[in-house]
Amino acid sequence: MFSDSRDFNRALKSNIGGQMFSSVPFLVLLFSIILFIQSFIFYFFESSVKGIVPFVIMVLLSLIYFSIFLIVKIRIKGNRYSLFNFLILMVFFLSELYLYLFYEMKYLWVFLILTQVFSGYLLLNKRYFYITLSIHLLLYILFNEMMLVNRVQLEFHLSGLSALLLSFLIRHDRRQALINLADIYYSQKEINDRFQQLEDNISQIFILCSNDFEKYYYISSAFERMLTLPREKLLNSPDVWMSFIHPGDKERVNLELNSAAIDKSYREFDLRVSQDDDYIWLKFQLFPIKSGKYGLEDRFAVIVDNITENKLAELKLAEAQSLDSDFAARIQKNLLFSNPILNIQGLDIAAVSIPSLDVAGDFFDFYRFSDSIADIIIADVMGKGMIASMLGAASKSAFMKSRLDLTVLENSIPSIERIMTNTNRALSSELIKLGKFITMQYARINMENALFSFIDSGHTSILYYSDRHKCCWSLKGWNMPVGFNPQEKMINSIIPFNSGDIFFFYSDGVTEAENSDGEQFGERRLNYVLNSSAHLTSSQIMNKVKNLVFHYSSSEGFADDLTCIAMKIGSVNQKSNIVEGIFSGKRESLQVIRTFVSGFLNENFQNTHKEIISSIVLAVNEAVANIIEHNYEKDSLLYGREILIEAGKNGKTCFLRLFYDGKDFDWTTFQAPHLKEMKAGGYGLYLMREIMDSICYSANLDGAQCLTLIKDL
Repeated sequence: MFSDSRDFNRALKSNIGGQMFSSVPFLVLLFSIILFIQSFIFYFFESSVKGIVPFVIMVLLSLIYFSIFLIVKIRIKGNRYSLFNFLILMVFFLSELYLYLFYEMKYLWVFLILTQVFSGYLLLNKRYFYITLSIHLLLYILFNEMMLVNRVQLEFHLSGLSALLLSFLIRHDRRQALINLADIYYSQKEINDRFQQLEDNISQIFILCSNDFEKYYYISSAFERMLTLPREKLLNSPDVWMSFIHPGDKERVNLELNSAAIDKSYREFDLRVSQDDDYIWLKFQLFPIKSGKYGLEDRFAVIVDNITENKLAELKLAEAQSLDSDFAARIQKNLLFSNPILNIQGLDIAAVSIPSLDVAGDFFDFYRFSDSIADIIIADVMGKGMIASMLGAASKSAFMKSRLDLTVLENSIPSIERIMTNTNRALSSELIKLGKFITMQYARINMENALFSFIDSGHTSILYYSDRHKCCWSLKGWNMPVGFNPQEKMINSIIPFNSGDIFFFYSDGVTEAENSDGEQFGERRLNYVLNSSAHLTSSQIMNKVKNLVFHYSSSEGFADDLTCIAMKIGSVNQKSNIVEGIFSGKRESLQVIRTFVSGFLNENFQNTHKEIISSIVLAVNEAVANIIEHNYEKDSLLYGREILIEAGKNGKTCFLRLFYDGKDFDWTTFQAPHLKEMKAGGYGLYLMREIMDSICYSANLDGAQCLTLIKDL
């Protein structure tokens, strides 16, 4: 503890002490109240003896003090006016002394005691403190002299002496409290100064914000040095920094922030920020902070570092390495990647392939049969590098040969089942010997009848954005990868499409791209991107996906080849006639569903034989029965849920879509039953496959399932 004099001087200079030195409005109001009480007591006890003049003087003084109180309270901002306080106090003492000397007011000493007590709380300024003590001592001497002349009782002397001593004690106590406050203030100031030195000499930005990133509590000074943007601007408008982010990074940053807000987990990502007609690279690290009564994560600590130099060095290194492989990549591009320009009216298509090494094991191919029909292939050869690239070139050659042979042999456009079957037979034996296999999607788009057909050989799903339903569906097929079974029967899946629909093909290099924490990009993020890109062209969608995956997987490159194709439907000549029906997911609804389907078929396909219509109704009945049996009856939470049926007509093609809730059911596992075993069940799926031309199963991220049945009538 410092000496009293030094501590008090330090307290006087501090903001804390300054705010406690005086309170002008309160002191003036106190004098006004004291004078009013004096006048009240005088009026009832002494006015009859000493006249009305002292009463009038006290009332007028009370009104004057109260008026001063109102003026000071309204017009003067802040109460740090010790001199004014002191002058008011002196005027009060002089007026009281005047009343005491000339009118010998009996009760006046009581109010002087109160004034001494309260002024001890209010007058703490060092200079006025000692002056006030001197005035009090002088008044005490004058009062005692008058009391001795008038021979007043001893109790008046004792009361005056007690008031003086009490005033001393109160002032000492208040001064000591002020000294303690000064110690606390300077201790905190020293801590703040140390923290400020640390903050001013660290290059990283430190941010404390809410878990939804809508409110910022603290931003370090490095923010202004790194981004030349005032901190107050971000504190007042939390979204202002988003306008400085590079357009190619905004969606990815939003995705990361949304994921962090939902998962309350650590996140790390890079982004580019525009600055002085250029941009800098920043690395963000988000740390969830547990606080609150129940240890909930309600805030994020964010560390931001400038990694521009490292990024530029990495990009230059990658550019130098790419020069060595440029020649091989150009050869591969000419051999494995066809031009996606098909010149088919109403079809917008774009494709890209990025190898993880010098050359890729992925490939794609396009072939135009007519003004309305084209085939699309996307394939992924097991492995990477030159060997995978050579197998890809051989596979593409086998497809071209099979397609040409069948076209000449049949003198018409061959079905995709025949093309895939012939190619599988030609390649599988050799692939088995090499211990390799190829996953692929072989698809055909028919703009004339608005049908999309595909054969899936163990490849990643096709993402199908339906403009009618405003969501993405994941399409999966039935077959094993090429190189497993040379005699495998290829199964075609067909779905109808409309204007505005999008088909997105991709290799596992897209969804399995990993960030620095080993977390994969995943199909869920890809669905999110596609759902938010329905208004874009195919090229724009392709570039968007490529940029997002590139930045997500950081600068270390891709662990696998990245290939994807975007195909957007423009105008469709064939308009679909669609009728919808909603039914309860119970067996009692089967009769109503059969009536609904039968009525639609009889109305729209009047020249179709009744046995064919009956067989389609039977297939739909079996599909609904399987949905109810394997979903709604096995789960009490799903029992009785609604089933939506869309019955549609595309030219001479009938399609029926069944939308329902439930778990994924592997429709690909069914096989024709053995009649010798005479089992009670298992025939429904076989009947569906025999009756319909195609059965296609799909699901979306919201948990909805869809079964599409197609029949060419």
